[in-house]
Amino acid sequence: MSQGFSFRVGTALIVGAYAAIMSVLVFGVGRDLWQAVGHYEPQVSWLMSETTVARVAALKMAGHPGAAALYALTASLSWALIGALTAGGFAWGVVHKGAAALGVAKALNYLTAIAALYAMAGLTSAALHALRLPMQDGGLQSIPGLWFATMIPSAAILARIGALIAHDAGVLVAICLEAEPQRLARLVAEAEASHGLDSMEARLARLIARRRPAVS
Repeated sequence: MSQGFSFRVGTALIVGAYAAIMSVLVFGVGRDLWQAVGHYEPQVSWLMSETTVARVAALKMAGHPGAAALYALTASLSWALIGALTAGGFAWGVVHKGAAALGVAKALNYLTAIAALYAMAGLTSAALHALRLPMQDGGLQSIPGLWFATMIPSAAILARIGALIAHDAGVLVAICLEAEPQRLARLVAEAEASHGLDSMEARLARLIARRRPAVS
């Protein structure tokens, strides 16, 4: 439990530091970030490469090459944070094989919520394009400061969720590969005690415990 708790605290500190440092950098160095740029159409998400291309191009056309470079850098670092914490979480779970940091049910709930948010963003973008309402004359979605203000915290949230899910996946993979009877029994007992006999975690643990000895 202490290992899982330490991992949760560690990822929280990392993403918190990232959000604080990037916020100071962007809003301290950036110029004219709260002035709407012209010839920019709403995009679905900063996670898409097309969004980065469109926003960088809009900033350059508006005469803000510095802000364009800053946006490209922030997007790259945000992706690097997500990738590094996800990979690190999986490795940590494989090595330590501690208690689950998140749990199957919470992981599925988080993934569902994220998918729903981006589905709503996609529908909103499609509706704006269908209505032919590009933000050529300004508007909330064409203000660079808001791009950064949404990118940085969402990157931190996605990085932490990815790390926790990857950590739990690493724990399960390591336990399955080793197939130690005592560890499998402890996995089932911990899942049932923490989440209940009928929980998804308990059912998954029992499934793993039943199948692994037969395979080995």
